Amino acid sequence: MNILRNFFFYIQSLILAVLPTPSYIEGVVGQPQSFIPTQASDTIERTVSSLIYRGIFKYDIYGALVPDLADTWTISEDGLVYTIKIKDNQYWNNGKKITSDDLIYTSFKTPELAYVSTDKIDDLTVRYTLPNKYAPFLSLLVVKVMPVNSEEKDNPLIPISSSDFRVSTVEKTGSFIEKVTLVTTNKDYAIKKIVFRFYPNEEELKTAAKLGEIDGFISENACCDDLKNYEDHKYPVQGVYYSLYFNLRNEKLDDVELRRKMQMVLPIEDLIFDKGIPVQGPISRSDFTNKNLNFDKYDQDFSDDLEEMYIEIKVPDEKVHVNLAKEISEIWEDKLNLDVDVKKEDPETFVQNVIEPRDFEVLLYGQEVGRDPDRYVLWHSTQKDSPNLNISGFEQIRADRALEEGRNELDNEKRIIHYNEFQKIIDEQVPAIFLYHPYVHHYVSKYITGIGQKYTFTYWDRFLDFYNWKEINTN
Repeated sequence: MNILRNFFFYIQSLILAVLPTPSYIEGVVGQPQSFIPTQASDTIERTVSSLIYRGIFKYDIYGALVPDLADTWTISEDGLVYTIKIKDNQYWNNGKKITSDDLIYTSFKTPELAYVSTDKIDDLTVRYTLPNKYAPFLSLLVVKVMPVNSEEKDNPLIPISSSDFRVSTVEKTGSFIEKVTLVTTNKDYAIKKIVFRFYPNEEELKTAAKLGEIDGFISENACCDDLKNYEDHKYPVQGVYYSLYFNLRNEKLDDVELRRKMQMVLPIEDLIFDKGIPVQGPISRSDFTNKNLNFDKYDQDFSDDLEEMYIEIKVPDEKVHVNLAKEISEIWEDKLNLDVDVKKEDPETFVQNVIEPRDFEVLLYGQEVGRDPDRYVLWHSTQKDSPNLNISGFEQIRADRALEEGRNELDNEKRIIHYNEFQKIIDEQVPAIFLYHPYVHHYVSKYITGIGQKYTFTYWDRFLDFYNWKEINTN
């Protein structure tokens, strides 16, 4: 029966791929290599992967963690053992049933879960045993589940998948991928087909938009006032925050009073109004954000004379970042009499040449953060040396203790207490000046409706409400 059901689904998918059924065509720059979750690396690969695979858990349009494949779950009293039972009668698109073997395979292949011991209880149940308590563990289980041997056997561009959409066709001209078509037979979707159309560069992508070849595309910058048939559904990517990081290893910048003065003269809201939404400290825009703190310390009347102390800002050589760094440097020079030099670095080698060797005084940079308030890897003192991610070199015993207790505590009310303390210390010590979560500009044809407000943490969250999108018939 499963084989027969899958055969009809496969035929229906092929028909949908070629028929003029309601579709959304998005233009993309680049070339995908793999949509398998553990291999997907760039934005488009991870976008497609998120559309075609399911996790044990997922985040809804409000940013809440909810079950996806999971049916029931229990946590042991010591917080070390998680027992997950998945829903029965869930299938891969080849007709095979999703089982606990797939969960164990995924855990084995996923770096974030590599330290976890997994045991099969039955065909639907897996026991995860942690070496230490880790409160954010359930949030790790949003990782997309793969079928056994997916990495070894699947076509990376047309893999066996499990979600409402599946990759139906990949069209090439020579070795260049022209189109990737995703289809669904789910009746909940008015638009049954998503087509990603690939272009070699931004110029050709925008030309395609002007010619009406595509229904939408994303851009890091507001770029397209001349596209009269498109609306800019811009949204903030709250999983990234841009900040000015002080290198606290530098004796000059180890002075907290200097850092506070550099913070006080920056009108952050004015600097970032067209770039994104303000960052509310190291745990931003979360239920765990300490609402009693204000990380914007701007005082328009404050100034000082620091006797032309030399300060260097390093920044990726990209127009938006360079311009912001120059604005900041001018303010520091005017308000504090600092001698500021903005040094542009190749974005392709920025991590290798600047961040890993910690070769900077002040760094303008965007870091990724998780949805859980755990900030151990970004701010704990044990993470200050390369290749770890505490790039400022921040060290503070009270902060370390708060981060340790926060990730070991399962009760959210108690976690809030620990993370409030951590945020208070960051506010006091100013290891960084938090700036903005960047906007992404999602240009979509005015003939596509139903795009609503949602909690956007990643680039691919733009599709969270795709079931509401509709194509207006202009015939």
